[in-house]
Amino acid sequence: MKAYSNTFGITFSNVSLDVLGNEILEGRHSGQIIVTPNVDHIVRFHADEKFKKIYNKADLFVNDSRILKVLSSLGLQRIESLIPGSDLTAWLFEHLPKDIRISIIGASCETISVIKNKYEVKNLYHYNPPMGFINDKLEVDKCLVFCEDNPSDIYFFAVGSPRQEILADLLKERGAKGALLCIGASMLFLSGEEKRAPKLIQRLHAEWLFRLVLDPKRLYRRYLIDGPNILKIYIKELLK
Repeated sequence: MKAYSNTFGITFSNVSLDVLGNEILEGRHSGQIIVTPNVDHIVRFHADEKFKKIYNKADLFVNDSRILKVLSSLGLQRIESLIPGSDLTAWLFEHLPKDIRISIIGASCETISVIKNKYEVKNLYHYNPPMGFINDKLEVDKCLVFCEDNPSDIYFFAVGSPRQEILADLLKERGAKGALLCIGASMLFLSGEEKRAPKLIQRLHAEWLFRLVLDPKRLYRRYLIDGPNILKIYIKELLK
């Protein structure tokens, strides 16, 4: 198996969940930004130059999407790995050493309280910025100062894309140590507030449909309007 796959304009790491999880816990990704590209990310990567510029600053790309994996196997450089961000987050919390320090930016206090009690995490620091914070320099700085005041081995950014990638990059530029993980809604899955699709639905590559049914108002545009553009991107990649 190749270590990397250059597909859809992204260099995907073909690492396994266990290997990546252990590398993070061992500190081998200290100061590195880790993102988990899905279909939505790839579509925006090809449509939005600002998003592409900030996304390209990540150090490690691990595939979050079964659909990307299938498309890549049809005439492109095959993506071998599949590590959904929610799976990576869950694996890390299930294997956290007792002395490890983690910071979480985003998610409600109630959500984090459930997670802290569920996994018996001792050294957990949390800050939830207000809506629209990314457009306010003072609010962005509050996030960065919070992270610097609470140096951690792992930073989880759970404020949605591209806000989380912007924060991770700014913190990296300021010399932060610790792995910088952009993990979207993973904390909601971890706390049980949102449900993952059953394993059968995941294997049928229909997790997106499961999420759409549960939250159509928020997700219809992502999955029904923007998402299909991945086929145009695939065809362009194929013609190369």
